[in-house]
Amino acid sequence: MLGWSQAELAKAAKVSRQTIADFERGAHVPISNNLTSIITAFQEAGIEFIRENGGGVGVRFKKAMPRGG
Repeated sequence: MLGWSQAELAKAAKVSRQTIADFERGAHVPISNNLTSIITAFQEAGIEFIRENGGGVGVRFKKAMPRGG
């Protein structure tokens, strides 16, 4: 949704790029503090995580993104 590379997410979350790569390919789930950092980075970038509400879990932008970005 954000168009971030692994390196950009790693920098925003303050974790290694390898942590992101391993998570993406399903090698393992990051340890708790790294997972929290990844979630926080997404939230600070405007992503909202939607809990199960009968229609399934999901993600969305918290507010409208500016055009072109």
